[in-house]
Amino acid sequence: MKWFVSARSAETISSTIRTGEAVDWDDAVTQAIRAGRELTHADDGTPLAPSRNYRIGDGEVVSTGYTAREDDLRLRMQLRLEYDAEAANVTPHQTASRSVVEQWGRISQWLRGNLSSVSIAGATEEQITDAMRATGGLWPEELTSFFRLVNGFPRESWVSIFPMHELFDLDRAVSERQLELDIWGEIDAEMGAEPQTDTSAGDYVGTYLPHFLPFAGADGYLLFVDARPGPHHGCVTEFQKVDADGAGPKWPSLSAMLTDLANSVENSTAFDGHTPSVVDGQLRWHYAEVNR
Repeated sequence: MKWFVSARSAETISSTIRTGEAVDWDDAVTQAIRAGRELTHADDGTPLAPSRNYRIGDGEVVSTGYTAREDDLRLRMQLRLEYDAEAANVTPHQTASRSVVEQWGRISQWLRGNLSSVSIAGATEEQITDAMRATGGLWPEELTSFFRLVNGFPRESWVSIFPMHELFDLDRAVSERQLELDIWGEIDAEMGAEPQTDTSAGDYVGTYLPHFLPFAGADGYLLFVDARPGPHHGCVTEFQKVDADGAGPKWPSLSAMLTDLANSVENSTAFDGHTPSVVDGQLRWHYAEVNR
């Protein structure tokens, strides 16, 4: 069984890779971990950053720190192995899909009635067309409908519309998508990953695909609409900077997510593990009591 381990230079963007082959999965993990421990400097002598990317056989990449204990590394690789075997059974959040216009109308009405200052403006058809052209294809109708209604928020009247993510405007959506494609393209090349060309919306891939269209995010965590074909076309997934799309779809559609958000702000109920409140005329989010 083949294994790969890579580490990025602390001074440049280049990576150093070690590969090998073992008789079975356990031996491959042992060899990969040992190689990761020994991989402290690049071939030119420059020090390497503390993170390591491991890949065992045909499994997905597992990223971790250089100082992680061997038993912790083994556990993470075992969990990834088990997840890969079960990923096809992921079921999205069960809220029904509804009209984006209707649900955003509820949200915007609440914002204007409860916040001290809010400015809501949608994108023009030209801006949406330019964004679609820059990302190489047609977008799900719900996503274009959403940006027609709201194209981010201006900094002078910023609204924390989501608990853990900033709402993007079209320019930010396009640039964040390209950034993730560049980063994960390098990782895939380092690890010898095969291109993911025959997958459906909602399927786990462990990397960033051109069909992932982000509309919100922060610190390497993105909410994206999955534009791949299939029964879950248009579902909403969180992309994480370490585990990629490993958590699976959170909502079956953008309108379903907006329905949950509208219910939350109107009734002060939980949304994505947080409850809303208004503090000094601003929307604030707090961990839901059930999660404490």
